[in-house]
Amino acid sequence: MACLLALSVLPVLGQVPATVEDDPTLPQLTLNGHKLHVEAFGDLSAPVVVVLHGGPGADYRYLLGLSALANQYRVVFYDQLGSGLSQRVPASQITVDSFVADLHAVIQHFSPTQPVHIIGHSWGAMLASRYAGTHPDKVDRMVLAEPGFLDADTLDGLPRGGWPGWRVVAGFAKAWLGKWWISTGDDPYARDDWFLLQIMPLTQAPNELCNGQLPPLQAWRFGSPVFEATVGRMMNDPEWGKTLNFAQGLARYTGRVLFLRGACNQVQGESVQRRMMAKFSPESDAQLLTLPGAGHFMFNDQPAASVEAIRNFLTAPAAER
Repeated sequence: MACLLALSVLPVLGQVPATVEDDPTLPQLTLNGHKLHVEAFGDLSAPVVVVLHGGPGADYRYLLGLSALANQYRVVFYDQLGSGLSQRVPASQITVDSFVADLHAVIQHFSPTQPVHIIGHSWGAMLASRYAGTHPDKVDRMVLAEPGFLDADTLDGLPRGGWPGWRVVAGFAKAWLGKWWISTGDDPYARDDWFLLQIMPLTQAPNELCNGQLPPLQAWRFGSPVFEATVGRMMNDPEWGKTLNFAQGLARYTGRVLFLRGACNQVQGESVQRRMMAKFSPESDAQLLTLPGAGHFMFNDQPAASVEAIRNFLTAPAAER
């Protein structure tokens, strides 16, 4: 699935990082009855920008370069429930609606009276779209960096699976063996979280990258229950995937939208992005900007150019085209 994050492999230390449930020193908030790993940068009175990581099941560590926006905005990062260093819950408790509810709780906490800007990458861009359709009055402007799909129509644009090659098979086998050396303690998700973090780089198609090389990405910990509830379910039940609609309600959203893509990524190329842009109302004035020298992970490939593009979009006068 093209919106999956290929994340750098952490050193095998025999354990995975503790979540907020076990480490009270981590920055966190309790929202909707769950503990989320949350950080915010910038002046308390500044306009709020909420950053949504990809996956599903990754974390915000690889997006921390966007904290450069904190000289103008209050920039909020959080690991989605079941991901990163946030609390783990069973896959049965994780749905698109629960993701939307958690995002709404984060936004209400940091900006209860004013709409916010949202930056979403990959899966995070899909979630941002669904949120804007559900709470159009809470979102001012959105930056959608290569969402995977928005509905059954755009899901057809994703690449299909095939023989992965011996390198991938060997990598899966090595990761599966390695997970049994992980110290779990009282954490029932530790082994599967570690395993998924190791195999994510193996899933990345070469034509999503620049020069076929992954940028130096980082992650704390992958979320196996989130993967099971989303991508895993889609793999086992493709028809269920076709019922997912992240474009629902977008006709009611009139805020401005910037689609951001990397020039090197041919899997989710310009035509795929434009199909998703068409899901937005004309009032949203959806625009597409392609970053040279960047792949799917444009915030890591071209961090300065990505931040500049976002800053220009967020500060542009409303009438500017």
